[in-house]
Amino acid sequence: MLGSPSAPLARQARLLSQTLKLVKDERRMTSLEVAFKMGIALRTYQDFEKGKGDFDLWKIRRFAKATRSDAIGIVLAVMYGNPKIAIVVMRSKFLMTGWLGFNELWRTLGDRIHLIPAAQVLLGMRKTGEHLQQFLDRRAASFEHWLETSLDELYEDPGEADEDR
Repeated sequence: MLGSPSAPLARQARLLSQTLKLVKDERRMTSLEVAFKMGIALRTYQDFEKGKGDFDLWKIRRFAKATRSDAIGIVLAVMYGNPKIAIVVMRSKFLMTGWLGFNELWRTLGDRIHLIPAAQVLLGMRKTGEHLQQFLDRRAASFEHWLETSLDELYEDPGEADEDR
């Protein structure tokens, strides 16, 4: 016996609810603020946040816009059962940016894009990952240098700091 057909839908509703609440809380927004920015009634938003009704991609896109989050991240969080996905990509819009990159590539290559084997796509993603790791390393080094210099300046005698300027 396969079990109740409504069980996967109930799980999906729970995951959507958890994900939406997590994003809303991370953005420190109230339900009223989100509903207003989505352009829907508060009660409609509350039902949506509880996972009631159909899995509505229009509402997910409106929610993502209202909370400045990643709509694709929200969908994948529900699909793969991990609400944290939506938080990890929320600020950078990593998955939506990836979608923009895919569309750009599709415009360039056209339907030939289907000829690219998955292994080549993964290789390209790994190269992108290396590039992003280098970016983060440079960013961390730059920030650490700034912080070290700024902290050193705090220990200077106020009179010495004025003479240097």
